[in-house]
Amino acid sequence: MFRNNDDMTTTARILLIGCMVLLLASCRKEESASYSISGKVTDADDNTPLTEVQVEVEKQVVQNGIFGNTYQRALITATNNNGEYQGSWPRENFAALRILTELENYIAAEISLDIDAFEGGQTVRQDIALHKEAFASLRFLHNGGNVSDRLSFTFLNANFNCSCCSNGWKTWQSAQIDTTFTCRVYGNRWLKYQVQTQFGFTDSTFVDSIYCVAFDTTSRAIQY
Repeated sequence: MFRNNDDMTTTARILLIGCMVLLLASCRKEESASYSISGKVTDADDNTPLTEVQVEVEKQVVQNGIFGNTYQRALITATNNNGEYQGSWPRENFAALRILTELENYIAAEISLDIDAFEGGQTVRQDIALHKEAFASLRFLHNGGNVSDRLSFTFLNANFNCSCCSNGWKTWQSAQIDTTFTCRVYGNRWLKYQVQTQFGFTDSTFVDSIYCVAFDTTSRAIQY
C-alpha cells in the first residue's frame, strides 16, 4: 500500500517539528547547565583598564542538604589587555556568591553578587574599580614628661572598604612615648587626623592631614 504525497508531507512536517523541539530543548538544557559572568576592571581614579587582574568567583553551596558557612571557588580567571574578563561554572544550588579581585599594588576588592540575577540564564555583568595602594606611617614622640602624660590619636576620614586605616581613637600614656603607627590607605588621598594631648595640667587638640602618594609610604613624625 502506497501513501499519497499529502501523507508523506504531513509525516515530514511532524518529524521536522519534533526535531526542532528536541533541538530547542537541548539548547535550553545547554544554556541552563552553567552560570556566566563578565565585566571590566578599571582604576578607580582615572578609569584606566587594568590588565592581568585575578578575578575569582566564590560560592556558598549546599552541603548535606544544608547551606555551608564557607565559600568555595566557582571560577578563577584574569582580565585581558582591555581590562575585561569573562567565565562560567556549572549550575548548582548556592546560598551566596561573591567576586574577589586582586592586583599587585592595588587594594583587593570583594563584592557580593545578586544570586537572583543568574537565574535568567543570561551572562551577568559586574564591573569593578580598584584603588591604588598606599601607606601612611605616623611616628609619635614625647620625651621628658610625667607617667600620667597622655597622647590620643584618630583618623577623621579613613572610610575605606578594605582592611586599611580606620577611624577610632588610639591612646598612649607614658613619660616617654616613641611609637609608630602604619596602615594602608587609598593612594593619592588626603588623610585627616586629630591629636589630643594631656601633659600635666595642659590639654591641647589639633587637626592636620597627610597626603598619601599612591604606591608609596608617606611618613610623618609628630613630636611633643
